[in-house]
Amino acid sequence: MHVVATRLVVSRIGAALRASPPGQWLLQGAQFAYFLGVPYLALLTGAFAPSDAGLQGSPAPDLLLGWTAEEWMRALGQAIALGLLTLLTVRLLTWQIRHAGGCASAAMEIDPAGRGASSDASVAHSIRDGIYAEGHWSFYRALPMVMWGDAGRAALLGIALAAAEALLAGRRATSSVSRISASSSLLGMCSATFFALTGGNFWIASVLQVTMRISLARIAPARQRAEPLEDVIV
Repeated sequence: MHVVATRLVVSRIGAALRASPPGQWLLQGAQFAYFLGVPYLALLTGAFAPSDAGLQGSPAPDLLLGWTAEEWMRALGQAIALGLLTLLTVRLLTWQIRHAGGCASAAMEIDPAGRGASSDASVAHSIRDGIYAEGHWSFYRALPMVMWGDAGRAALLGIALAAAEALLAGRRATSSVSRISASSSLLGMCSATFFALTGGNFWIASVLQVTMRISLARIAPARQRAEPLEDVIV
């Protein structure tokens, strides 16, 4: 579905849609439906339980969304540690690319809000894309959780599915495949690692994604604008 949508967006029809305000709203609605609507529909139909996607922990009524205060704090600490480690890795990669004479901005781009976008617009795009990304990845990890109940396997298969989807969506009329940036790969690995360590907490993971994207946009500002529906996010 995403592959078909991406091919549509990069076609002449997609260009015409992006050129008009109603078309832009249509594309934004398509993004919302794909990244959040499809997982929500699967949840409503009972394809997986909220706990499989990290939306809820134990069903005990006296817990906050199924997790104790200690579990919340432990997951938050792990998210902070992973976030700092990822940002440090990006810093080192950026320094190495620049030291080698390359363009760090192009190599490290993720989902830029666009050249010339205001700071508020960039933050808004980061919030949107972070929630979309985590919702999409949580959906991909839910099925392995139903099958095996193992967070490690679910995280590994989920990131593999997302990477395969991004590669297929990046194909054009030629046999070339679009680049998956280092920053996008690190974001995906960070999310998968967090899920494997905690068994999934969508709420903290989403905050982690948003914070990382805002930070990365300031560390390695992108040079080019990503096309709508083409920023899946691995």
